[in-house]
Amino acid sequence: MPDESPASSARKVQARSRVTNGKELLANIDGRSTEARRYRDLCFSFSDDCGGAASLTEAQRALIRQAAALTVQSEKLQSAMIRGEAIDDEQMTRVANSLSRTLQRLGRKRVSPKPLSFLAQLAASAPR
Repeated sequence: MPDESPASSARKVQARSRVTNGKELLANIDGRSTEARRYRDLCFSFSDDCGGAASLTEAQRALIRQAAALTVQSEKLQSAMIRGEAIDDEQMTRVANSLSRTLQRLGRKRVSPKPLSFLAQLAASAPR
């Protein structure tokens, strides 16, 4: 007896969206802008951090896209602040909090810092 669950129902590739098929990260977006490239890079990095794209559920994919979008927004606000432009502190705080909650839902754990490289250890121990 074939499995009749919705997840296993075989729909034609042509009947699914380009986002579902993995052809686009977001619908109707030209992926050549700086922000779009950064967004795509973040989606790939977050996917790798969660075990790879093949192992992700659709809910995890949605959270990854949300985390990438919030990260891009946060970086844009940080860049404006560093350039000395006036930014809305409340907006920056809200974006940071939303990003933190989204990453927490993904189950990302804090990674311990990498040990110093051999050259960094030598430089740190060199007499001054």
